[in-house]
Amino acid sequence: MKIVRVTWHDALAVAMWCKHSEPMAAQVCVTVGFLVAEDAAHVMIAATVSEDEYIAAQQIPRAMIQAMDEIGG
Repeated sequence: MKIVRVTWHDALAVAMWCKHSEPMAAQVCVTVGFLVAEDAAHVMIAATVSEDEYIAAQQIPRAMIQAMDEIGG
């Protein structure tokens, strides 16, 4: 199973009072983990895997991905 490093743009939710003059900033994230599934629209990265299961997974839309690189080999 591949281990990958994914650099991607995240959505941001703010639940506090903000000034209209405060600038928006891009939220660029980096996720490293096991590539457990992928299709044309998404990739699924998990923190921990066993022989037939995974846990702590994150599904990232491909449209938000800047780069995805395999780690090791």
